[in-house]
Amino acid sequence: MPKTSHRTSILYEFGWDDDVAFSEWLAREVGVAAVPGSSFFREPVRHLIRFHFAKQTQTLVAAGERLLKLREKVRRKP
Repeated sequence: MPKTSHRTSILYEFGWDDDVAFSEWLAREVGVAAVPGSSFFREPVRHLIRFHFAKQTQTLVAAGERLLKLREKVRRKP
């Protein structure tokens, strides 16, 4: 099992500026959950999301495969 870890990603490169809306969209449309970065700050930080990697290897591989298709899906966002 992988060690517990996390990764913070910046939303600007995907054309989003709302971390909550993007996190909800990501879970619904891509099937990968992320935590909105704004939940970690008092300041109005809304351009970050956090992924947490405390899952089994097969779960991480499946999430990686879904994330590889992310750019294609983002281009079609409503």
